[in-house]
Amino acid sequence: MSEMGMIAIMLLTALLSGTLFRKMGLPSVVGQLVAGVIVGPAVLNWVKPTNHIEFLAEIGVMTLMFIAGLESDLRLLKRYLVPAISVAFFGALLPVGAFYWFGTSVLHESVTMSIFFGIVFAAMSTSITVDVLKEYKRLKTKNGQTILGAAIFDDVFAISLLSVFLVFATKGATTGGHGGSSHGIAVTLMLQVAFFILAFSIIRWVATPVMHWFEKLDFPYSEILGAFIMLFSLASLAELFGLSAIIGTFFSGVAIAETKVAHKVEKASNVVSYTFFIPIFLVSVGLNVKFDSIMDYLPMIIFGTVIAILSKVIGSGFGAKITGYSWLDSAIIGTGTVPRGEFSIVIAQMGLAAGVIDDEAQGMLLIIIILATIIGPLMLRYLFKFDHSNEKHPSKVKA
Repeated sequence: MSEMGMIAIMLLTALLSGTLFRKMGLPSVVGQLVAGVIVGPAVLNWVKPTNHIEFLAEIGVMTLMFIAGLESDLRLLKRYLVPAISVAFFGALLPVGAFYWFGTSVLHESVTMSIFFGIVFAAMSTSITVDVLKEYKRLKTKNGQTILGAAIFDDVFAISLLSVFLVFATKGATTGGHGGSSHGIAVTLMLQVAFFILAFSIIRWVATPVMHWFEKLDFPYSEILGAFIMLFSLASLAELFGLSAIIGTFFSGVAIAETKVAHKVEKASNVVSYTFFIPIFLVSVGLNVKFDSIMDYLPMIIFGTVIAILSKVIGSGFGAKITGYSWLDSAIIGTGTVPRGEFSIVIAQMGLAAGVIDDEAQGMLLIIIILATIIGPLMLRYLFKFDHSNEKHPSKVKA
């Protein structure tokens, strides 16, 4: 089948599955993930991952995080900065420790491979969690903003861990272009800090005059085009500074949210993203599932999935609780960090390319990632039944 045909199937199944799951009272994002499993190599094999599909999916991730930035309240993000860092730190630390134990004691793998397992599951899927929070109108709550802030720092922690790990695991292999030495690691970390300083400078002093200039141009939808120019510029800048591109797209959204064209940009971005790019991304995640030799590893996959879920719920939940959140809020925040996705998949692929893991280990990791990504939103939906906080007036916490 041609790539055009596969894209048509992806969009159709995303629409039908998302609608069906919403009618069942379940998050539509889960339905779209399941659709990817069904139409992908795991079941029907109608759609296969290709370079073009992966590129469109990457754009989907970027636009989703851009919209999340647009809908974020910078004052709330600042307000919950300390809890977000706490949630991200403990939410990354516990999975590393838990999967190190899982790898060495249960799978009897090497120390190197076991540490790598932990790094894979230290990361969370920012974009999928954001989609669930948006669907249930919880993105602007105190819990939603804390999860969102934690997701940004979680990516930074995971990238930093990966940078350090690859230096020692590959004995001098490159780590994102900065060399395989302790000096290279220090440079990478300093560049990451520099990016955040630069991003906040853009939000504070650059975004408003730049978007005003785009708005004044005699060109149809010039401010929308300007917003996308800023999106891809900051995404490129984030990668240049050794960070994930989605961090750059998020901050570009936050920057534009502080301008007077925010509402117009958000409306246009929603139409473009949710009718094409985001469904492609969600379905493409399911395409990575393969059931080859799954029965041989089924007990380990189930055990690994339980660890992947509990390590985030407990780790991130603990990080929220010690900063003053209630037990329910801590459970919601912990559960909100459970879904893994594109970032974990990329890390697993990097491990395979570096020779840290083999094909079988990567296959097992991918299935655990997908299962955690599907189960997490279902758990979050259940917890939302008990949360009656006022979305417009987030309650205060000790921060």
